[in-house]
Amino acid sequence: MIDDKSITHGKKKTRSRSPEKKAQQFDKILEVGKQLFQEQGRDGFTLRILGKKLNMSQQNLYNYVESKRELWIAIRKKFYEKYRDENRDIIKNFSGSTIDLLLKIFEHFFEFAGKDYAAFRMMHIIRSPPSEKVGPFEKEYKQFSFLDGTTRVIQKAIDEGEIKEKNAALLSFFLFSLLLGSAMIEYAMRDIEKTNDKIGKEVEEHIQFGTQSFTSKEFRKYTLRKIQKGLIDPNLVIDETEYK
Repeated sequence: MIDDKSITHGKKKTRSRSPEKKAQQFDKILEVGKQLFQEQGRDGFTLRILGKKLNMSQQNLYNYVESKRELWIAIRKKFYEKYRDENRDIIKNFSGSTIDLLLKIFEHFFEFAGKDYAAFRMMHIIRSPPSEKVGPFEKEYKQFSFLDGTTRVIQKAIDEGEIKEKNAALLSFFLFSLLLGSAMIEYAMRDIEKTNDKIGKEVEEHIQFGTQSFTSKEFRKYTLRKIQKGLIDPNLVIDETEYK
């Protein structure tokens, strides 16, 4: 027996998803999209591929995200917020010197890359897809400017006399470039250590990261220790006159 309430103008109503189910589906779209951006790259990735991977029609997919650029923005927003909130917890619960706090933040940078390298690449490496249309995610997007937080902590260390450099913003950018490159190399080292697959890869330059006498963990510790010593060594202070 058919309930008359379930029929409107000869068409059966479809029960709309609950907000919880919609949120779960959207999160799945972000997770799968993140992996496909990692595998296919910005230019190779398409919403058609994403829909096929999720077993969703493109029309249904458009109910969640309008374009590849919108998806890219939504993914980065999710993981930047996660990274920012974790850093805020570190700062809130930390006790010690400001330089030690900086090192803890830098260590978290490595840990975040280690836990989810695809998210890390979306945040720092994969550039935004172009689009002629500004969608709803882009309209509401506010830049995180995450380096500003690090710069403030560096400035605090400068004010307290722990760091002798004067340009906190420049030092922040330099440290980020160092950490970004180191995190990428550490990932390559971990990948080789995990698979131990070097056969037929002699022509790949990154294979050298798996032929050294030190491990990826040792490389990370060395990097952080080198940064720590560099921050407090007055002999390594670079005066403004040296780069202007």
